[in-house]
Formats: sequence, structure tokens, C-alpha cells
Amino acid sequence: MFKTIENLPSGAVGFEAHGQVTDADRRTVLEPTIEWALEKNGRVRLLYVAAADFAGYDRGGLYDDAVFGTRHFSDFDRIAFVADEGPYDRAVKAMDGLMPAALRVFAIADIAKARDWLAA
Repeated sequence: MFKTIENLPSGAVGFEAHGQVTDADRRTVLEPTIEWALEKNGRVRLLYVAAADFAGYDRGGLYDDAVFGTRHFSDFDRIAFVADEGPYDRAVKAMDGLMPAALRVFAIADIAKARDWLAA
């Protein structure tokens, strides 16, 4: 499930991913919020936090996220991915340089730095 993160810098939206993220989570929380931010700001600054209890995506969810991301490939200005050391932060680090958005990975303890980086 996604929990929306409030009180972010102007132009930024944020989500905490908990448990297993479902297709419904993506369709009812993630996608509408990003679409709203695009309408409001033109480009999006994203804070994505993989919480300690994050267990990945349900069947097909990762593929659906990739399709959504492809449609909005150039709509992201900055992406701050926050997670403890593990498979998710390594996967995101591997994507650095493959997309036009500035992408940085932060440890959970550095979430304030992630917020600051999004505001810069």
C-alpha cells in the first residue's frame, strides 16, 4: 500500500510503500497524484520511500509501474528514492543514468537530506 507523504517542497509529491503494493494502490494513489502534480507543475519531483515493511509489488505490478514510467519518462525532474540497504536501493542505483531525471538514493536515516535535495 502507499501512504502519501505530506509537507514536501513545492512541486514534490511523495509516497511511502508498505507491505505489498497492489495494482489498486498504483491506480488509486500513485498515478492520480502524479497526474495531478504534472497538471499543476509541469514536471514532478518524487520522494519514494520503501519502508522497512515494504514487500514488493503484486503480480504484474512492477511491469505496470514500468509502463506508467515510460509514459512519463521525461516528466520527472528529480527522484529521491529512500530505502535501507537491500535489493530495492541497488535496483534503483542501477537505473541511474538511464533516465533523464536526476536520481539519488538515500538511506532511511537520511530522509531529511532527501527532502532538502528535492527542494534544491
